[in-house]
Amino acid sequence: MKKTLLAGAVTLSLGVAPNASALTVEMTSMNFGSVSAVLGTLSSMHDGSDYGSMSGLFFGQPWDAWGLEYYDEVGVQQQFAGTSPQGAFSYNFTLGQGQVAWGMAFCWSCSVDLPVLNIMDCDENGDGGIEVGEQCTGIGTPMQTGPFPGQAPSFNGDVTSVVPVPAAVWLFGSGLLGLFSFRRFKCQTSNIKI
Repeated sequence: MKKTLLAGAVTLSLGVAPNASALTVEMTSMNFGSVSAVLGTLSSMHDGSDYGSMSGLFFGQPWDAWGLEYYDEVGVQQQFAGTSPQGAFSYNFTLGQGQVAWGMAFCWSCSVDLPVLNIMDCDENGDGGIEVGEQCTGIGTPMQTGPFPGQAPSFNGDVTSVVPVPAAVWLFGSGLLGLFSFRRFKCQTSNIKI
């Protein structure tokens, strides 16, 4: 039983993404220039190993987008970069209070894996936090690769869950890990005969 609890604490301290919260947003629409597309399938995009996806119709053609990287650190310059079939890309950005972002891959018609940075302002009431029920307003970021360079699609949605990860979890997990290491060291040294 003790080993199970300890393993759980170590997993918490090492295996959870270091984000302030696990945020789930249901996407409601995509704005692409003067065209607004209502999503045909509403899926969630959130922090963690399952980023989710979304899909719909755009100019009569099916499209899909899926999350690659999730960002919620405020006031720090971050980068979503890599190489896609359309070429190299590098988005540098800094999030403000109440903003989150996803580095996404976009697939439309014959064009696949178009990288796009989706920044959203999810602090609808302006109190500095993000609560369930608030709407997220997309902030368009110009695409860096073809076939739509310079176009800035933006996605809107609704916050459906916010699960805070308190700092106490990190402290508790790292403390248990330290105790485990100390106990193991103590056990090994107690077997030494002089």
